[in-house]
Amino acid sequence: MSYQRLTPQEIEDLRAEMRAAGQWMKDEMARRRRERGEATETKTSDSPMPNGEASDPAPSDDQV
Repeated sequence: MSYQRLTPQEIEDLRAEMRAAGQWMKDEMARRRRERGEATETKTSDSPMPNGEASDPAPSDDQV
């Protein structure tokens, strides 16, 4: 299998695309956190684990 090196312009374009994708992901994660925060404000729980994760144990070897 042969490979071709990227040109300096292709490298810069790829870096710019990766920066834009990274910023989009940060914005999306912030949006989801806000939505989840608003949705869970009405629901209070003493558990530090969200969505009942602490009360749902992993299956044991016998159950698999």
